[in-house]
Amino acid sequence: MKKIKIQIADKQYTVELAESEEEQEEGLQGRIELQEGTGMLFMFDKNEVRGFWMKDTEIPLDIIFIDDELEVTAVYEGKPNDITLLEAECTYVLEVNQKSGIKEGDELDFEPDNKQIKKTDKMLVLDSSGETQMELDGGERIFSRKNTKTLIKFAKKAATTEKENDYKALGKRMFKFLQVQSETPAEYVESKN
Repeated sequence: MKKIKIQIADKQYTVELAESEEEQEEGLQGRIELQEGTGMLFMFDKNEVRGFWMKDTEIPLDIIFIDDELEVTAVYEGKPNDITLLEAECTYVLEVNQKSGIKEGDELDFEPDNKQIKKTDKMLVLDSSGETQMELDGGERIFSRKNTKTLIKFAKKAATTEKENDYKALGKRMFKFLQVQSETPAEYVESKN
């Protein structure tokens, strides 16, 4: 099973990635311990109501439901071998040792392998023909801070998982923000030079 690094709130975890139906059905069943700083992240294609239970799971867990905006929407304490169905709308579910301190409103962030990410000094803004319209050196923004943070999270996720669906989700989010931007009146801030 593939492992990735994530950050949620101020905590870092190395988690197993449960992507296939078989991996998701098995989850952490049958394990008798979970090392500190580890867990399992279940990834789904879309946001919808999902149910989790603790059948055949011996470890007390925090079961954390996360939406498609990468925000924690619900946290449940899972009791060993309990068959109570814990439900919430989500795109991701994180299972870690109980008493993690993770709470609603915390945000999930992916930590891509730095070796995979090419560093560049400039961001290029391209036109529809692929020609460079503008070079951004740093400090300039073409989106709001909130949308910029969201795009960075989605880009980190795509770089970490390298899944086509995650690149598509990043692209969709980018075009959604561009649409909002094109409908917003232009604002210019004078340079302090």
